[in-house]
Order: sequence, then C-alpha cells, then structure tokens
Amino acid sequence: MEKERVVPHNSRKLGFRELFFLSFGGQAPFISLLTFGTVMVAEAGRAASFAMLIATIVVLFNGLVVYYLSKRFKRGGGYYVYAFYSLTSRLGLETGWSYLLYALSYGGTLLAGGAYVLYVTTGVAQWVLALSVSILAISLVLAGVRTSATYALVMSTVEMAVLIGLSLFFMHESGWAFYDPISFPTKLAAAVIFGLGIPTGYGSIAPLGGEAQNAKTTIGRAAIAVLLVGGVLATLFFYGLGEIGFTGNLVDYILQRLGPLGTLGLGFVALSDGVMGGMAYVLAGSRTLKAMAEDRRFPYIFSKETKGRPFLAEGVVGGIFVATITLMALGLGIYYTFLALGALAGFCNILIHLSANFSLLRMSLMKGWKRVVELSVALVATGVSVWVLLFSLPEIPKSIQDVFFGWVILGFLYAEALDIISVTEQPK
Repeated sequence: MEKERVVPHNSRKLGFRELFFLSFGGQAPFISLLTFGTVMVAEAGRAASFAMLIATIVVLFNGLVVYYLSKRFKRGGGYYVYAFYSLTSRLGLETGWSYLLYALSYGGTLLAGGAYVLYVTTGVAQWVLALSVSILAISLVLAGVRTSATYALVMSTVEMAVLIGLSLFFMHESGWAFYDPISFPTKLAAAVIFGLGIPTGYGSIAPLGGEAQNAKTTIGRAAIAVLLVGGVLATLFFYGLGEIGFTGNLVDYILQRLGPLGTLGLGFVALSDGVMGGMAYVLAGSRTLKAMAEDRRFPYIFSKETKGRPFLAEGVVGGIFVATITLMALGLGIYYTFLALGALAGFCNILIHLSANFSLLRMSLMKGWKRVVELSVALVATGVSVWVLLFSLPEIPKSIQDVFFGWVILGFLYAEALDIISVTEQPK
C-alpha cells in the first residue's frame, strides 16, 4: 500500500454546511424523484417507497465506507485516491477511470432530467434545452466552487420545502389513507438500482477533499447527513404517491394536478435541479481528473491550477458534459438519454463503491480486531452491493451493459498501455 502524497492546495474553504448543500444539490432531489421515480413506480408500483428504503440502506452502508475512508485521506480525488493508496495503483486507475464515467452518466442523467421537464413544460427543441441547461451548469462551475456552493445552499433549501410540501399534499389527497408498503414485486431489484441514484449525492463531494476544511471529518459527516436526509425525503415522497395509488408519469401528473402555477414552479425547479446536479458532478469529475494527472495517469497539464483551482480540468470535463448530453438529446431524445444514462450511472455507482468497500476492507484487515466496526461495515456494504448488481443485471438493457463493461475493459487496456510506456521509457 503506497503512502499518501499530500498535494499542497491553497483553497481549503468548504465547511460542513457548504459540502452538505453541494452534496444535496448533487442529488438534484426533485428531478431525481420525477425521473428516477417515474421508473421506480413503473417497476415496483406501491412498493416504490419500500424499494427506496432498501436503496437508502444500500447507500448508507456505502456512505459509511466513504465516511471511514475520508477520515484517512485529505488529498482530493475521492474514490481514485482511496483505491490508489489502499489497494494498488492499477486498481486506483481503474477506479478513477470508472468514476469519470460515473460522474458523466449520473450528472448527465440529472441534466437530461432537468431538460426533459423543461421540454414538457415549454415545448422548446430538446437539444436546445439540453445544451442550455448544460452550459448554465458549466458556467457556475467556472465561476468558482464558492459560487457553486452558495447556489446549491439556496436552491437546496427551497427544494427541501417543496418535497415535504408535495408529500403532505399527496397524503392529504388520499384522506391520509396509510398502508403497508412492504411487498416484493418481481422487478423490485430493478427499482432499487434506479433508487440508488436518488440519495447518492455524496459521491460528488468525495473528490473535493483538497478544498474542504478539515477534510478528514467534514467530508464523511456531510456524506452521511445528506444521504439520510435525501433518503428519508424520497421515501416519504413515494409513500405519499402510494397512498393515492399513483402509476404513470410524475411530470404529467404534477402538471395536470397543479395547473399553470405548478407548470411555472416545475419549470423553475427543473432548471435549478438540473444545473445543481450537473454542476456537482463536473466539479467532482474535474477533481478526479486532476488527481489522476498529478500521478501521471493522465497528461500532467490537467493538474495545473489557476488561482488555486484546476481550471483546465474543469473546462475539459465540462466540455465533455455539454457535448455528450447535447448530442445524445439530438440523437435519442431527452427521455431516452435520461434512461440510458440513469441505468449506466447505477452500474458505475456499484463498481466504484465496490472499489471503496475493498479499500476499507483491506485497511481494516491490516489493523485486525482494532477495526472490527469498519470491517463489518465493509463486508455488509460489499455483500449488499453485489446483491443489487447481480439481481438487477437481467433487467438492464444489453446495450447499456455493453457500454459499461466496454468502458471497464478499456480502462484495463489503458492501464496496461501506461505500464508498457513506463517500462519502455526506463533507462537501460
């Protein structure tokens, strides 16, 4: 296991509050519920709240893994750094490589979701909306991490109030007809894997250790707090939908039920949510790229900083986001772009968390019984993640599986090519 290399950084400015709201913004909770939620309700029906509860438990154990690992590393880079120093440099590269796809697919899902809701409410060309939402998100990133955090703080507070209000509205509509949501439909696991995308915004702050105050405590605390808040709000939201027996498209339902005022509000929240989600994962992807460049896994130029921030890495990752989402919206339409990226994000989510789980598992085993709690968390998180992956695999389109496994294979080939180049360049 390699010794952690601390890279000097002069912008450690983000405290618990900023990290919490950046992470909550990374969930893009309202858009996640409208988009992921529509699929979950279709798959699990009234058991959607139960599926959400299972997803929250899965995310909680993976979040605890991040909590323990973040206490050991203060360098930015998140999952890549955890694997690089806890496992091997090659597995670190593969983890970072997979995280870049995760950031693009999950952040892209939220951008596409925001653009989709705007399309339903405005009728503007889909690719124009995808381009506009993406550019707005990138603009906030380029304005600086403090600007991004302030935006997330304000808009996340508004969204919490909206989600609680809607949940209570659904319950009121049913006459407070409480019910038992626990059942086991055949596609429960598929619903769970989409549910994983709702409370996992903490994945966007794990790579920000280099810009956090007291990174060894604040990252982990913010991760646990935000997934619990997000998971509870989402479960309450689905329970309220179950009370009214809802099945169908959530966007259409809210537009129909709330009228013109709801249309205006939905468009505003969709825009802010898509922007927050994309912004959080562009930040995370750029910090992962920067950390990998510092270790020469990518060209070193991507590690260069301008006024304490990796401006080039932000621009490159942001440009890839804009191009990918816009082209997919143009070719597939926004809704199918969301579905494809959402399923891909679920796969990548499990892969990078399995890497983190094994990182904590190895570190705990090296300490023996002194780390029995951490060892237990790592074992449970690994087992639950593998279960979700295996049982959801048959429900995911083969084309998405091909992209996922193809990307993983490309990562191994890239790692092999780097090894060959490094051996060739060594003096004889």
